[in-house]
Amino acid sequence: MQNWYGIIGAAFIGLIVWVVASSTADRREKKLIESGILPAPEDTTDADISNLVKSGHKVWAIKRYRQKYGVSLREAKDKIEAMQL
Repeated sequence: MQNWYGIIGAAFIGLIVWVVASSTADRREKKLIESGILPAPEDTTDADISNLVKSGHKVWAIKRYRQKYGVSLREAKDKIEAMQL
């Protein structure tokens, strides 16, 4: 029975960590959009993606590319890395 308490406790802690991490990422994205560094997902153009790559925001460029074109992470990463050359 004590093993179940440990498993339930670990699952609960994992859930809390996940909720906090996801809300932090959402707030960070919102701040970047408000400051003009990051385009809103629905307003992203190819030029925006290119500018993100040029300014060193590779991860955001990959994320926006995936949102715009609905491709896999691998395909988006390959496209963004090709833009860096």
